[in-house]
Order: sequence, then structure tokens, then C-alpha cells
Amino acid sequence: MGHIGFDLRDALKSLRRDPSYAATVILTLALTIGATTAVFSIVNGVLLEPLAYRESHRLVAVREIWRQFSGQLEVNEQHFEYWREHAASFESLAQYIPLPANLTGSGEAAQITIVRASGSLFDVLQVTASIGRTLTPDDEREDRPRTAVITDSLWRQRFGADPTVVGRSIALDGTPHTVVGVLPGDFRLPRGGQLTAKVDGFVAIRMASERVGWVGDHNNDAIGRLKPGVTPDEARAELDVLQTEVSAIATEQAHEPVTLASAVTPLAESVVGRSRRGLLLLLAAIGAVLLIACSNLANLGLTRTIGRLREAAIRSALGASGARLVWRAVLEQMLLSATGGAIGIWVAWATLALFVRTAPVDLPRVNEVTLDARVLAFAAAVSIVAGLLVAMLPAWRIAGGDVQAALRAGGAGTTSDRGGLRTRAVLLALQVALSVTLLVVTALLSVSFTRLLNVDRGFSAERVLAVDIALPANRYAEEPARLAAYDRMLAAIHALPGVEGATTTSMLPLSGQGQVNFIAADGDIRPRSELPTANFRFVAPDYFRTLGIAVRRGRSFTDAERAPDRPAPALVSEPTAARLWPGQDPVGKRFSRGNQDEQGFEVVGVVADARLTSIERTPPLMVYVPYWWRSRPSTSLLIKTQGDPAALMPAIRRIVREIDPEIAIGQSRPLERLVDAAVAGRRYQMQLFLAFGAVALVIATVGVYAVTSHGVSRRRREMNIRVALGARASQVFAMVVRQSSLPVAVGVVIGAAGALATGGIVASLLYDVRARDPLVLAAVSVFVGAVGIATCAIAARQGMAINPASALREE
Repeated sequence: MGHIGFDLRDALKSLRRDPSYAATVILTLALTIGATTAVFSIVNGVLLEPLAYRESHRLVAVREIWRQFSGQLEVNEQHFEYWREHAASFESLAQYIPLPANLTGSGEAAQITIVRASGSLFDVLQVTASIGRTLTPDDEREDRPRTAVITDSLWRQRFGADPTVVGRSIALDGTPHTVVGVLPGDFRLPRGGQLTAKVDGFVAIRMASERVGWVGDHNNDAIGRLKPGVTPDEARAELDVLQTEVSAIATEQAHEPVTLASAVTPLAESVVGRSRRGLLLLLAAIGAVLLIACSNLANLGLTRTIGRLREAAIRSALGASGARLVWRAVLEQMLLSATGGAIGIWVAWATLALFVRTAPVDLPRVNEVTLDARVLAFAAAVSIVAGLLVAMLPAWRIAGGDVQAALRAGGAGTTSDRGGLRTRAVLLALQVALSVTLLVVTALLSVSFTRLLNVDRGFSAERVLAVDIALPANRYAEEPARLAAYDRMLAAIHALPGVEGATTTSMLPLSGQGQVNFIAADGDIRPRSELPTANFRFVAPDYFRTLGIAVRRGRSFTDAERAPDRPAPALVSEPTAARLWPGQDPVGKRFSRGNQDEQGFEVVGVVADARLTSIERTPPLMVYVPYWWRSRPSTSLLIKTQGDPAALMPAIRRIVREIDPEIAIGQSRPLERLVDAAVAGRRYQMQLFLAFGAVALVIATVGVYAVTSHGVSRRRREMNIRVALGARASQVFAMVVRQSSLPVAVGVVIGAAGALATGGIVASLLYDVRARDPLVLAAVSVFVGAVGIATCAIAARQGMAINPASALREE
């Protein structure tokens, strides 16, 4: 053990004698290991760690499949209750749906999000209340008092964290509920592929008074806790049998075939599945940066080792074995790597804080990301591997060095290093190849994001304010009362100075699909399973002017068309008109929702297609119906202003309070914020890849410069002889640049091939650009090649010192 201590002290002295080298290695490894650890911590927290529920591996998400349509659907309440009554694979099942609600009874009226849920929801999740109790199946009974469980955030914001809140009465949509519990502060609800904290309370679904039909109404999320030993496939097989029975009931009610099946997915997969590919690609990207850095440091270490071969030769002559010399070279690098890794932990902590703070809201579980034991073990492993990679070349050079030749060289120089030059060239080609692949992916994501930003949305969000409104449902149970409140609100807002347009809408732009119904032109008697579906929006007449949606034919609806004894006026999008009445003028045509008994709708106008459900996806068929045809206690206002939309909020609050102090005003925000949120995930991913790509290019460029400079310095005597024999200096310069550029060219070719190979992985992350776009591939290849050749030329020019006379004197 004695020689280990001696070698350790000797290695530390050697590194202190070369502080610039030690600082370079430590800083490079600290930054790259820290960034790699930070990205891995996100991958670990999002993908690898189990969900924060007891025995979360037994939790599954359940959805329905309607064979006559493509894709999966949310759950119909009646179907779910049938499963809950008959399924034996589940320990417990629950369904739920978040809805806006009006809260009164404790301060100013407020719009909150209340989740209508099965009383068994918290049994499924195995969550207990921090104060009081959670919902139970008994709360679903009609003969029981109405109860509510509130979240920690509502408890603190609305009730001042009062520990005696249990037992207090609050009014939800005007109906009294007794608070029976407060949930823990870290509770998250699985919802739409997310674990969301954006809910305020829970009330029990009461099927007896809130019953829906057996056909359609697929609106609810459903989750279940499997019995021990039951797999998701076994549960799905059982539900499919039950769905056969449900299908028979639905077919009888629909008077046409309805064939249903089920989809049972582990809850963790349903939450994080969509993020997996992007996160793993991000981890691969930072891993490539780390590999480029290690390759560069290995080259640097090899250069330093060659300069110290005479020292190694002297040690060998004094009795040091080859293994001892190799061990000492490895020890130096491992010391640097350990120091870099330790500092990298701090870098990872700071980087992770930045990642989490800037992460888009649709990145699941980001609030759970932390530097836990697994992440620290990963950092230690990466530090060891990085140290070994960096130490490999110096150790190999010492092990294969001719110490006698080094001694004979004396102070004149070291021996020829053709093998070392070849190794450097190989490592340089690797650096360039990884950089090209990473930069091609970065360029594809950048082009994709740019095209997404420039896509024609079909509506304008500029200077538009979005405000959520909730009426107390019990006081506005009758539709005339609701319409009167909305009419007064719109009239008063229109009269405000600086208002260019105001409308209500059942769903804000880029907030999802909303209500989806079948549509059938008059006289179309096909079964509903063969009919197209359309998104319905319930809006005010000024909706299209407020959002800048062009009316191509006809007009918007007017207040004069409120008569109940006539078909409701409707505007349809151009694709909807083309689908129902190809080659015809749709204005004046009538259509229904596939129900021949309903009065239906009459088209009064056709509007341009607009991306109201998603910026990225092709817009669905759209139908716009006046809000008075179907009003709800909750709605959203859209207000177009001449100036800053936020400046209008005090006036809007005053108007609402004058109409009714118990009308709740919910969230208000510029509509542009919703547009920004819709692209936030792609922007975040692109920015990270831009940062990683830039770092990779810088490191590779430094590597090209270092290798070229070292090659020039090793061949300076040869170049002087060439000039002495008649070659021009420009010819020698061109030869050096040409030979130095060869690894760059090889790396570009290999990197381009790697980019083509990764195309299938990247394709799902792109918008409106091919994963193997030849223009992007060629542009990046030319750019990296040009940077590499220019770097070679600069390094060669600065390193060449032609002096043929000195070469002849040496000869």
C-alpha cells in the first residue's frame, strides 16, 4: 500500500506543476458531467422513478375503444359503473372529470376547478387526507349530505390554512357542501397524461341524479388499482368481455351497431409515455457532448504524455515497471475526473434548478425531479468512466513507448509519433461525427419550431384578453337567467372605451377539442358510425371579428335568430362545408347531429379554417353555434382591445360585480400566452439542443485546432526540409491543411450517416419537416466542414515557422 500513497502524492505534485492542464480537465469534466447528471436526473424523475402513490405499479389508466371509430376515448359514466359492479380484476376503480365551479360562502366569489369523482378515487390512489378524511363511496349516495374535499392550495389561499376548516359549509355553484378534509400539499391528480396540481377540490359523482346515456358522453378519466398478481392484459381481457355486454345495451339504445372494447395501460406509462422519446434523445445529446469532451481531453492528455516520455523513460531506467508507469498515468486522470465529478454535482444542482424553472408545464412530474441516491450514483459512474476514457490514450502511449529511444533523444526531442497522430485523427473524426449528428438534430428541431411559429393559425391572438367566468349554477339554473347575465355582460363590455370586439366561447383557443358530435346533412340517413364528427363551439356573434377569423361566405348569426321554433343558425368551417356539401353552396343548407328527430341547424355562413384545437395538428371539422342555443353556467370571455388587454381587467371586474357579486371571475390572461404555452415544449427542447449543439461544435473546433497545431509542431523539421528542397511555403501550407482536413471530412461523412440513422427516432418530434431532410443535412455538413477546414488553416498558419537553413544545419 505504501507505493500507492507515494504515487498519489507524486501525481498531485505533477498536477500542481501543470495547473493549466489540470484546470482545463477539471473544468471541462465538471461542466459536461454536471450537465449530463442534470439531464439524467430529469430522465430519472420523470421516467424511472415510480409514481408517488403507494404500490403505484398496480395502478392503471382505463379508456374505451369504439370499434366504428379510430383511436381511444375517455370513459362513459354508465359503462364505468357497469365495470365497477362486475369486474373482478380490480381492487378498486374510480372515474372523475374536472369542471369549473363557482365558489361562494367564504369571501369574494371565485371560479375554481372541482373534480366530480367516484367516492373510491382516493382508495384507488391510496391517498389520505392531511386534515379530516377523503371521499368515500358513501358520499355518492343521494341520501347523504353533500361533501367536499379541498386541496392544500385552496385551503391556504382561501381559508388561510385554518385547521378548523373541516365541518365548514361552502357553496359550490350555489349548492351547499360540507368540507370534510384537506389533501396533502404534494397531491397530484392523473389527468390527460399529466400529474396536475391545478385542481381545487373534489365532490362525489351522484349517478342517480346525474345519469347520462349509454351512447356517447365519453368525457371522464378512469383509473383502477389491480388486485395483487393481476396484469394489465388480464384486466383488459376481462373488461373486453364486459364491453361486449355494454355494447349490446348501447346498440339497443342507439338503434345501430355499437362495438366497444377497452384499453388498460399502466398509469405511469399513460403519464410519461409521450415524453419518453424526447427525454431519451436529450440524454443521448448531452451524452454525445460528454463523449466529445472526453475525446478532446484524451487528445490533450496524449499530447502531455508524449512531452513527458523522457521523464517516464528515466523512471523506467531507475526501476519503475511498465505497469507502475501506466498506473501512475491513470491515477492522474482519475484524480482530475474525481475532482471534476465532485464539482459537477454542484453544476448539476444549479443546472437542474434552471431546467425545472424553465421547463414547460406539459413536462410530466418535473416537480418530482431531484438529485437522489440514484442520480448521485450515476454521477459517480460517469466520472469514473470519463476518467478512464481520458486516461486510456496516455496509458496506452506509455505502455507502448520506446523508453530507450526517448533517453537517446535527450533534449533534442522525442521520438516519432506517427501512431499518436493517427490516434488523434481517429478521435478527431469521432468528435466531428458526433457534432454533425447532434447539429443535424438541432437544425431539424429549429426548422420544425420556426415553421410551427409561422404556421397560419387562422385566428389572431394579438391584443385579445381571455377571462373565465362562472355563474352560481343554482341561481342561474334556468337558461333565460343565464342568457340575460351574459347579454348584459357583453353589452357593457362592448361599451367600454378601447374595446374592438367581445364574445363568449365555450372553449378557449388551443385548450383542446371540447364538445365533439356527429354531423349529417339533411337527408343523410346513414348510421352514425358512418358519419363524420365535428367540434362544436358555442359563441357570441362577435366571435369571428374578435379573433380575426375570416367569414368566407354568408354572415355571422344575429340576435334576431334567437327564436326557439326554428333551426339554430350555425357557421361552419370550409372543410366542414366541403365534407357535407361538396361542390355546393352551403349557405342555407341544414344539418343535424345524426339525430333525425332534432330540429337541427341552418348554415348562415362559412368561415376560414382555424387551428383552434391545436397548432400542430390539422384542424378538425368545426361548427360554430350561438351561445344562446346551449348556455352553461361557466364560460370564457374573449375581448379584443386597442391597447394593453390587461389594463381592461378593473373595468371588467366592475361590470361583473354590478351584474351579480356572486358571479366568479376566474383566470384572466392575454390570449397570446395560450399560444406561447402551445409551443413551449418545442421551444424548450430546441433551446436545450441548441445549447448542447453549440457546446459540441466549440469543443470539436478546439479539438481540430489542437490536433492540427500539434501535428504542425511535430512536422516542422519535415516542412523545413521540403522548402529547402524547392517546395514553396504555400504548397507546404496547402499540404498540411489538406492532410489535417481529412479527419474532418471523414467525420462529416460518418456524422451525416449517423443523422440519417437517427431519422426514425427524431421523426415524431418534428413538425412539417422530414427527419432526413436533404437540405438540412447538406447545410449542416457544409457548415461543420467549413468550420473544420478554416480551423485547420488557422492552426496551420499560426504553427508554421519555415526556416530551411536550420533544417539543413541539423542534417
